[in-house]
Amino acid sequence: MDRTRATRMRRIKADFLSIRLSCIFCVLFVSYTYSVRAQEIVPPLDIPLLLSGNFGELRSNHFHSGIDFKTQQVTGLPVKSVKDGYISRISVSPYGYGRAVYIDHPDGTTSVYGHLERFSPTIEAVVRDSQYRKMSFSVNLLFSSGQLALRKGEVFAFSGNTGGSAGPHLHFEFRDTQTETALDPLPYFRKYIKDVQAPEIRSLMFFPQPGKGIINDHTENQIIAVSQDKTGKKRLAQAVKAWGDIGIGIKAYDRMTGTANIYGVNEITLIIDDAEVYCSVIANFSFEDTRYINSFIDWKEWKEHNSFHIKSFIEPGNKLTIYHALSDGIITLSEEKTYHCKYILKDVFGNTTTLPFEIIGVRQHIPERKPQGILFPYNQDNTFKGKGIDLNIPSGNLYKDAWLSIETAAGYTDFAPLYSLGEQTPLHNYCELTLDIPNDRYPDKSKYGVIAVSGTKIAWIGGKYDAGKLKTRIRELGNFSVAIDTVPPLITPVNPTKWTKNRRISFKISDNLSGIESYKGDLDGNFILFEYDAKTNFLFYEYDSRRMPKEAKTLHLIVKDGAGNQSEFSWDE
Repeated sequence: MDRTRATRMRRIKADFLSIRLSCIFCVLFVSYTYSVRAQEIVPPLDIPLLLSGNFGELRSNHFHSGIDFKTQQVTGLPVKSVKDGYISRISVSPYGYGRAVYIDHPDGTTSVYGHLERFSPTIEAVVRDSQYRKMSFSVNLLFSSGQLALRKGEVFAFSGNTGGSAGPHLHFEFRDTQTETALDPLPYFRKYIKDVQAPEIRSLMFFPQPGKGIINDHTENQIIAVSQDKTGKKRLAQAVKAWGDIGIGIKAYDRMTGTANIYGVNEITLIIDDAEVYCSVIANFSFEDTRYINSFIDWKEWKEHNSFHIKSFIEPGNKLTIYHALSDGIITLSEEKTYHCKYILKDVFGNTTTLPFEIIGVRQHIPERKPQGILFPYNQDNTFKGKGIDLNIPSGNLYKDAWLSIETAAGYTDFAPLYSLGEQTPLHNYCELTLDIPNDRYPDKSKYGVIAVSGTKIAWIGGKYDAGKLKTRIRELGNFSVAIDTVPPLITPVNPTKWTKNRRISFKISDNLSGIESYKGDLDGNFILFEYDAKTNFLFYEYDSRRMPKEAKTLHLIVKDGAGNQSEFSWDE
């Protein structure tokens, strides 16, 4: 072990010892708090409680911050406040949580209810009045304690499928009111939910450290499946022979009684020769930290194969507070012997799965690593200027040191080359990127936008034009170029012959590149509130007799995309 790593390991061990003692206290305190608070709640739904998603489940660029209650594949079920409190916030959006309600409780927690179909009549009226005042479907409304009080068990909304929901369900969260830290709600519901099924392990992933480790004669990451023998015992599908510094990862899911769904694993521990080298427990997290999931998992494997392998080691730029281990989890295999290893996985209900396995220490030649490109240290501000690129990555946005091969390939679009900023790599926050437009010949500069290129897929990022350049913000490294969007959105009426009879006006709206930016409709010149479901591109207005005279005849709709292209639709009854 080199001196730098030895020093770092001593510091990590000292820090983790302190953290571990505090974690033990915190776990005890949280357990006590949960047990006290759990006595106070009622279920938010009047049906048997089954989950389609659990807390900490692995999602794209974030941990799932709550639990998802199944609603028997229907919408419109009454939703109740789980404790006394008051509505502190209501948000409505075509994205994310859709219609959502936040209720502050006297015990210092906030419960959150997402993807709601509609609110109770009193609350619906408050929200609708605000939407018309702001002339916007999307609103974010804040309330004080004396305005919208609720009693435990009181119905305030109805379940739905709004926002980014992939199917009818109720998204539910508990947060610390002061810090907005997300708390695992499941311990509150233990008496309402039965679960005797333990997590299951699919495969392990071995990470030979570049220039320092090797696995089965390979320096690339290796995935080894977990199989089951005739007795039902789980084991690795092949032997592991390794030398030097390696990390290990695991692909695993939790199961729950009464459902076929798969869930995230709450607690993972890795033991090597009776020494605990890694432990993570996802009981709470800050929303500011949720993007560290891209270091918690092997991001490249997820990006390329939609497969989550959880790393049982901690990269230096990963500041998640869910780790309870005494080291960074990197294992040094320096003896020709058999290393006895064991994974222990637990869920909130205490169901446990154990996987013993062996790593055979076999001395192997470790090829010297010769990094290509420019070193971007994870703990420093990094900039690059040249080749038509101006890139700024402040310290704290890389999870580990990165070597970037920055190149250009001419002729990708009519306006700019393909700018390659190395292989796809996640960034923790948005970072500034400015690209030259060598063939800056399109007269309307507002139509320019930066595009991200991944194989045959193109994603519009946009940007601000300034003297032959485009300035934008990115959260991933990779390939980029400059394109134009001159095609306006498409507006398609849905069953217009039935609009008058059904008192409902419906459209499908879509855009080819930069996406829907805004929409606005009126009847006889009077604003009307169109509701938008972004996942289905569905836009609709339901006739509101309180705000619109019955004799209204002329409809006008304007839809704009992210590049300012505009489409209009007019209709006279």
